[in-house]
Amino acid sequence: MKEDMKKKPFNSRAFTTLVIFWSLIIEAVSGLILYTVPSGRIADWTRWTFAGLTKSEWETIHTVFSCIFLIFISLHIYNNWRSILHYIRGKIKKYSKSRIELFVSLLVVILLLGGTIASIPPFSSVMDLGSLIKDTWSVNKDEPFLARAEKLPFDRFVRELGLETEKAVGFLETKGININDPGQSLKKAADRNKTSPSRIYTLLKEIIPPENHIPVPKLLHK
Repeated sequence: MKEDMKKKPFNSRAFTTLVIFWSLIIEAVSGLILYTVPSGRIADWTRWTFAGLTKSEWETIHTVFSCIFLIFISLHIYNNWRSILHYIRGKIKKYSKSRIELFVSLLVVILLLGGTIASIPPFSSVMDLGSLIKDTWSVNKDEPFLARAEKLPFDRFVRELGLETEKAVGFLETKGININDPGQSLKKAADRNKTSPSRIYTLLKEIIPPENHIPVPKLLHK
C-alpha cells in the first residue's frame, strides 16, 4: 500500500520525448499557417490575425519552437546515444546487403533536393500554391496606398495625406483612437488602440481634402 502511494521519480527521458513531440506539432501547425498567411504588407496593414495571433506572433512561435525542438533533440541524442549508436550499427549491418536500395534511395533524395533548389515543377508548384493562397488575401481595398505605410511615423503618414498632425490626432480622438506620440509608427499607434493601420487610414479619408485622395497605390521612395 505504501509502495503504491510513493510518487514515481521524474522520468527525464520521457519528458524530453514529450517536449519533442509537442514542439513538432506546434511547428507543423505554425508552419502550415505561415504557408498560407497574407504577405507582410497586407498582414501588417490590416492587422491580420488567426486564432487571435498576428503574423509576427506566429513567426515568433515557429522560430522559438524550432529552437526548442533542436535543443531537446540534442538532449535526446545525448541521453540515448548508446542505444542510438547500437541501432544505427544494426541497421547498417542489415542494409549493407541491400546496396541497390541504398544507392537508389540516395539518388532519389539527391534528385528531390536538386529539384527543390532548382525550383522546377512539380517542386516549384508547392511554393506557387503558397503564393497563390497568399495573393487571395490581397484585394484593392486592403492595399496600403504607400509601400510599407504602416512603418511610417504617424506624423509623416498624415502629412502624406495632406493633413496637419494636430487635426488628424484630434479627429481620431473623436473616433476613440488616441495618438499619444505622433512620432511613433502608424503600426504601433494602431496596435496600442487595438485596431489596424487600414482602419485609421479609412477614418482619416473622411477629412482628407478631395485633391489629395490617392485612387491607386504608389511606391514610397527612400
